[in-house]
Amino acid sequence: MRPHLLQVSAFGAFGGTAEVSFDDLARSGLFLLHGETGAGKTTLLDAIGFALYGRVPGERGKAKRLRSDHAAAGTRTEVRLEATIGGRRIRVTRRPEQQRPKLRGGGTTTEQAKVVLEEFRSRTATWHAVSTRAGEADQEVKDLMGMSAEQFFQVVLLPQGQFAQFLHADAAERASLLQRLFGTDRFRAVEDLLAERRRATASAVAEAARGIAGLAARIAQVAGVPPPEDPPGDPQELAAWAAQLSAAAAAEAAAAAGQAARSGNDLDQALAAQRDAERLAGLQDRRAGALRRRDELATAEPRIAGLRRELHAAVRAAEVAPALAAAERACAALAQARADEEQARAAAGALSQAPADLRAAANAHIARSGRLQALRALSRQAADEDATAAHEQAAAAALQAEMDAAETETGIRRRQRPDLADRRDRAREAAERLPSAQAEAGRYRRAADDGAALAAARADARRRQEAYFAAKMESLELREEAMRLREARIDAMRAELAAALVDGTPCPVCGSLDHPEPCELRGDRITREQEEDADAQAAAASERAESAGAMLAAADVLVADLTARLDTTGFSAAADPATVDEQAARLRATARQLEAEAARLAAAAAQLHDVQTALDAADQAIADGRRRIAELAAQRESALRRAAEAGQRAAGHRESLLAQLDGAPDLDTAVAAARDAAAALLAAAD
Repeated sequence: MRPHLLQVSAFGAFGGTAEVSFDDLARSGLFLLHGETGAGKTTLLDAIGFALYGRVPGERGKAKRLRSDHAAAGTRTEVRLEATIGGRRIRVTRRPEQQRPKLRGGGTTTEQAKVVLEEFRSRTATWHAVSTRAGEADQEVKDLMGMSAEQFFQVVLLPQGQFAQFLHADAAERASLLQRLFGTDRFRAVEDLLAERRRATASAVAEAARGIAGLAARIAQVAGVPPPEDPPGDPQELAAWAAQLSAAAAAEAAAAAGQAARSGNDLDQALAAQRDAERLAGLQDRRAGALRRRDELATAEPRIAGLRRELHAAVRAAEVAPALAAAERACAALAQARADEEQARAAAGALSQAPADLRAAANAHIARSGRLQALRALSRQAADEDATAAHEQAAAAALQAEMDAAETETGIRRRQRPDLADRRDRAREAAERLPSAQAEAGRYRRAADDGAALAAARADARRRQEAYFAAKMESLELREEAMRLREARIDAMRAELAAALVDGTPCPVCGSLDHPEPCELRGDRITREQEEDADAQAAAASERAESAGAMLAAADVLVADLTARLDTTGFSAAADPATVDEQAARLRATARQLEAEAARLAAAAAQLHDVQTALDAADQAIADGRRRIAELAAQRESALRRAAEAGQRAAGHRESLLAQLDGAPDLDTAVAAARDAAAALLAAAD
């Protein structure tokens, strides 16, 4: 920092306006501020500190007594400093809080502290206002200075009255004083920290050395070489030794890798040959199986062809069975008519024959009747085959009915399956969407809760802020009252000292023999008890303010935490506190909608197991129905084939029987005709 111009008005020892041009003083190099006690040397330094930081060092800053006692009532207390800081030329104008006469009427009023920070623009050769707010201006000056007010007062402005103590102190006291003046505790802490870090680093180096030694021993053991010296020698030599081993190991690894690659190629080729051999063996097995199957089919071809022809014949026979039955009945009636005709002719011819011949013919008819009786087994076989054919036809009809029922049931299952599949897909989709829907609903619900909590926290923070401001104002007022009482007590002490002053007698404070303006007692006398009571009240108020400030900070932390939580979940807290409740209500409504959707998805997902079970049951029923239909069809075809075979056998038996009945329609008729003919012949012979 390089000061150029300092101007003070009604500040400290200067009742009027004083101006110091540091540029003029600095033309000769170093300059010295000197003068009698009370001349204003310290006031100039205080003015520089006040202009830069808004306060003065030491007890003078605590007393907040900056206005000169000798200033006129209408003169404002003001400090203006022009200086170059960080390559920028600035001008700071400050006024402390002070009493001034009212513009209208009598009495005084409190004028608040003011600050104006300006910067000189060389391009336009004008002053440009940078800030008129105390906090902003203080931060700007602090950034330019690179130090705080305490650091500036300790390093730049050596506290008055302690320099002589420093000169006469011994080494230990001087070190203690310098530490107190310049705040070197942090340097001692840094020194201790560096020493501790040095010890920790040395320990870490030793530990690392031991680790390196152990690692080198393991490397040597693995490499099969003698280990290095213990402790390890030059790190470069150890690194070179390790590099040589690494190079040797790398060469061996490369050779091993090459061998492994070659072995891998050989293994791949062997595996490929094995796969080819296995594939060829499989093809050969399939070919052998196919050949065996071909031979089996070729061997069974005649039998299969015969069965196929028999089946076709049976099917055709089953189709013409009714016509054959009618034809057989017609043939039987024709044969009966012819037999009757022949019997009549035989009876007519027998009348002209001899009795012996008639008896011989009767015996022949009796013998024929015996032969016909022997054919009843063949007739029963034909009847049994007819019963078998009828039974198989009935079984085929029953199987056809079962096939129809199975096809109906399978059709019902097929028609039900698309709906079950659709329900299954919807339930599966609901189950897949359910976690995200629940998470989104939870996110909105948490955001709604955080929003409501944020509204309450902001309201609480506003109440805490109002309470903190009230406590702070109370603390400031009590502190000002305590300072006023202290100043009044100091003024009383000054008045007591002034009452004892006599011209020509040295002042017990400054030693001056002249007493131009002795202080007079103003107002009431303040006791020590009053001052201590005011300090106690001010301290209690300060504690209450600090407690309120702590609670305000906690409320602010809660607001910041809730705001951060909202930001983390993807929601921005409403900037206007009045709309936070509306935002929370909207989030809560959206959360309810999402929760309802999640509940719907949960209900749909809960049906997934039942629907999947029903769908699996339907698929199983369809598959079982298809197998059942195929089995029933095979059974029906087998029953029809057996019925056809039984019908063919019955037809063969009847054809053989009819061939031996000599034209009779059936066995009973032929037997009865033979018996009747025998009886007629015997009767004719007698």
